Amino acid sequence: MTRFEGEIIVNREISPAWNLLGFAWPPGKAPPLPGQFFTFLPRGVEYGESALLRRPLAFAWHDGSRAYSIFQAKGPGTKSLARRRVGESIDVIAPLGNSFPDPDSGERSVLAGGGIGIGPMLFLAARLKEAGRDFTLHLGFRTKSQVPEIGLDALDREVSRAKLATDDGSLGFQGTVIQAVARDKDESCADAHLFACGPKPMLAAAAALADEWNAQAHVSVEQWMACGVGACNGCVVPAADGGYLRACADGPVFSSRDLSWEQ
Repeated sequence: MTRFEGEIIVNREISPAWNLLGFAWPPGKAPPLPGQFFTFLPRGVEYGESALLRRPLAFAWHDGSRAYSIFQAKGPGTKSLARRRVGESIDVIAPLGNSFPDPDSGERSVLAGGGIGIGPMLFLAARLKEAGRDFTLHLGFRTKSQVPEIGLDALDREVSRAKLATDDGSLGFQGTVIQAVARDKDESCADAHLFACGPKPMLAAAAALADEWNAQAHVSVEQWMACGVGACNGCVVPAADGGYLRACADGPVFSSRDLSWEQ
């Protein structure tokens, strides 16, 4: 990992729910992998709004000279990021965490992204496409208006090919993204490897579905982080065999069987 100032190349709203950030990647630096993340230092937030803490964001794409993330401007840190202008720079530490493993030969990859977990799944889908691997991509949203037009060809192609689910049924399957994956059981469960990123209830459902299929599952957890580098233990998640694992340093990608979903 390296700390650097990345010049902002693009920073715009791409749907009512999503913003796209792109920043320059240092020449010669190893590129991020699907599942990894970075932290940025907020600027322009009000006193008392945790301005000293870095914020984590997942990578959604890397094209060789630029890195991208899809984020929601909800708290003071991400709202301050959304106000940053092209040509300004952001203080970045990257790449952080581990990445999704390569599927085994003969496995069919089933990808599921929900909420702010869509970015890593689009990144993984694009990389699997480049490698000529077989996969199915499912994306879940609350409603049709939240489906983003990203403006990056590699990711927009995956959105256009994805099987979509919306909570209100305004587009695609009505229900959760894991319910949509389960509906495709006959197509997906044979020699499947499930990859998922999203909120905890979604990941718990993905883990249960993988157990039902007797399939491997790897999940990227969403967790509040303070340091992002494993020093503070502020982002721990319960481990299946007792104790805790750090989302930032031991993860954020875990085998679903390594985590306890009952706590």
